[in-house]
Amino acid sequence: MTQDGRGRSRHPIGMKRRKPAIALLLALASSRGARAQETWPPSIPDPPRPAVAAPEGARPFQPGLLDEILPKFVENDSAGCGDEAKMVLSWEKGRKGVGLSDRGRLSDETGAVLAVSPALAAALRNADSYFAMTPATQAAPPTHAEIAAAVFSPAGVETIAEIFERTIADRLTTPTGVIVPEAGGEAALDAALRMHEIPEMTRAVLPLIVQNSSDPDALSRLYVQHPEEMKAVDPDGLLFKSLQNRPAWIARGMAQENIDKIFRITLDGVLRNATDAYLFDPQTQLAAVVSQSWSGRYIGRWHTHPPRARAHGWGNADGPSPPDMDIAIQEGQNMVFVFYPDGFDLYDLAPLFGGAPDLNKILMDSYRSDAWRRRFQDLFDKSFPRQP
Repeated sequence: MTQDGRGRSRHPIGMKRRKPAIALLLALASSRGARAQETWPPSIPDPPRPAVAAPEGARPFQPGLLDEILPKFVENDSAGCGDEAKMVLSWEKGRKGVGLSDRGRLSDETGAVLAVSPALAAALRNADSYFAMTPATQAAPPTHAEIAAAVFSPAGVETIAEIFERTIADRLTTPTGVIVPEAGGEAALDAALRMHEIPEMTRAVLPLIVQNSSDPDALSRLYVQHPEEMKAVDPDGLLFKSLQNRPAWIARGMAQENIDKIFRITLDGVLRNATDAYLFDPQTQLAAVVSQSWSGRYIGRWHTHPPRARAHGWGNADGPSPPDMDIAIQEGQNMVFVFYPDGFDLYDLAPLFGGAPDLNKILMDSYRSDAWRRRFQDLFDKSFPRQP
């Protein structure tokens, strides 16, 4: 194993213990993210913007953007603009050169103008910036060397450290210990690494499960109040069935100790499987696309494998799982950032695109430093103060 002055090392990839995970959901309407895939992003042509701007100083949108994105705004009420998007969709039909001015006014090449709300204007600008990465990405797909240089730069290391810190702050306490959830999103390469986080669809409901873990009735209500999220958390219905069977167990005179044990084991298993995965669903991706500004060249998907809480410090996570490799095979990329007490490993799964799972093809680099170890040990000691 070799190591350079920045604490990076490169070494062969060995087999990792299989990590339970739930397969990522498809993004938007179809696949997204192959670095060298000519169809990225889907359904959007790639010609350059018109040389002549639309009237009112409006900057024309990427060709086809409104037809692609406005129906999704209507369907998901994105940014609270569903009704307005429906009206804009009707207005822009058949028009050419539609653009958006800094004053939030749509106009076409004939000079027709339509004012839109600041919320919809911002959402459309962000969506346009997302798809505007296409030409540069296809002209020069980010290489592994470029990605690694950005990730292991001082700014890149700090970005990764802050992501791990946020997931540690969102940790959950289960009947058998502490769980740190995964995080993920989409990445781009501009002057620096751009790690766009996409909120995982189950993260908001997981704390509610923990808060109500001693109240079976409240847990049952969560399945009614948050049906999609609870289905994702409990895909096999193990916790749901336990809640349904609980009254019958009590009626039959089953010992309360045994009922509580079954329930505790079931709840713990469901929580651990849910937090040990990152669900990439279309609605949260769309929300992230329209709420963030994008620039540079598109890299693809990423997610973290977070630390495990041990007795006196953080333990390292596992490497890419079989489902992680499956995603890269289908999508073209699935960077995995694996926590270690003194650093992290970057797994670049792009070489798997279109092929088969093969650990020997995965590109991996490591970062290790005493500063990282001190930083996260201090965080552990503050999170879990020891009794005198």
